[in-house]
This record gives sequence, structure tokens and C-alpha cells, in this order.
Amino acid sequence: MCILFIYIGSNDEGGDYSLIMASNRDEYYDRPTQNMVQWAEDPHVIGGRDLKPGSGGGTWLAISPTQRKIGVLLNLPGNEINNAQSRGKIVADYVKCETPTQEYIQSMKNYIKECNGFVLVTAELCNSNSDKLNPKVSTYSNITDKLIVHKESYLGFGNCLPENPLKKVSYGKNQLEDICSRLNKIDQKKELIDELLMLLKTGDRHLPDSQLEDRSPTGYKHLSSVFVSIAEIRYGTRTHTLVLVTKTGHVDIIEVTLESPVDTANPQWLTTEHQFDLF
Repeated sequence: MCILFIYIGSNDEGGDYSLIMASNRDEYYDRPTQNMVQWAEDPHVIGGRDLKPGSGGGTWLAISPTQRKIGVLLNLPGNEINNAQSRGKIVADYVKCETPTQEYIQSMKNYIKECNGFVLVTAELCNSNSDKLNPKVSTYSNITDKLIVHKESYLGFGNCLPENPLKKVSYGKNQLEDICSRLNKIDQKKELIDELLMLLKTGDRHLPDSQLEDRSPTGYKHLSSVFVSIAEIRYGTRTHTLVLVTKTGHVDIIEVTLESPVDTANPQWLTTEHQFDLF
């Protein structure tokens, strides 16, 4: 399970941010992972890496300052096929290329058919020939074969189709609106980061949720919170990622991730940061 909240502030005249992303990655604690870094084969990409054999070095979230793109992958449980291709490759290839989202999806159709269910969330920060930040956020799912361009200022996505959100996704979107409506100035960045991380660490359960109960009759209670922790199976929220993009093109990336090997009795969190300017 993973979750993602997005604020598009380009039309908010009172705010300093054009885009804010807050994301949780939920995964088994022992799955080998590389924290967010510049990629050796393409230093213009910053992201984590899935190091599990057969994953193809894919990622769940990555950003390219050069291409001015962000890609995030959310799995859709219950749609598994035999010998499936790596879903993480879709994000990795997307942020590396110049191709806009719609054309990229078309070019990957044959590959996508061989993947388990997913929702790809993309953010095109601006045209490569433009100095105006007007983020375009889109989602695509291979289950519905539907590409949606989202116009709302506040968005929430999870391990569900965008048009049928889990209750915790709706809750988090409302909380994001409260946070970003109050803390949208650059000089409030510390408070903004603190409150976004508090949201991502929220353990309150959001039930009943018939969609989640049908999907996981025995584990739905544990999965109904924004922050997931199931110590007995060594699974839960491993990484928080924040992406803050100002209207002047400055980008802050903050990753807070569990140190490996994960000690469930005394978990330790490591914070790394990246900063760059788009213009």
C-alpha cells in the first residue's frame, strides 16, 4: 500500500508554491531498497531504487530536473498476472525521456499489458522551452486504460482507482488542503514540512471502508490508516517523501526513510534532502 497527496498552487495568487507532493511508500521491511539519490547511469534523475532481483532497478518515485517531470507509481492489488513485467520501470523510463505523458503511455502500451495493476501519477512541471511553472498532473491505470488530467487544486491517490478513493485518501486530501491553505509561504517552510510529515505519520484508522474490506478481509484494519505498521509480518510505511516546488522554480526534496535492517522494536529514521532550481 502507498499513498500520495498533491497540491497544485499555480493559480493560488496568495501562495508561493506551484506544487507540493507528500507521499508514503509502504513495503516489506526486508525488500532491498536504495534511498533517494542521483542515479549513477543518469545523474539528471533523483529517486529511490527497488533492488529486488527481477525488479529491473525500477522506482516508486523519481524526479528529473532536466525533463521537469515527476513520476509516482501506486500498485493496484488483486490484478496479478503470471511472469509480470516490472512496474517500476515505467516510472524510471518516464522521467528520463522527453516524451509528454500521453505520448509516453501510448509508446508503452505493449509493455503495460504485461504488468500487474497500477496507477501512474505524473507531474509535468512545465514545458522544457518555458520558464512558467504550471504543473500538469495526470493519472493512468492499466486496469481501465484511462488517462485523466486533474484540474483540482488538491488531489489524493492510493492503491485504488482515482475515481474510487479509499477513505484514508479522502481524509488525507482534506488534511492537505488545511495545511497548504495556512502554510503556503516560503518563510513557513519548516512548519509546512513538519505538518506534512505529521500527516504522513497519522495512524488513525478510517473505517468502515467496504473497498478495503473486500480486498483484504483479514488485514483491512491495519491498512486503513495513512501510516501503516504491521510489525508481525515486517510490513509498513518505510519512506516519507516531500517535494516542494516554488513558483520561482526552486525544488526541495525531503526523504525520511527507515534505516535498514529495520528494528521494529526501535525503528530509526534517516532524513536526506536534495535541492535544485529548474531555471
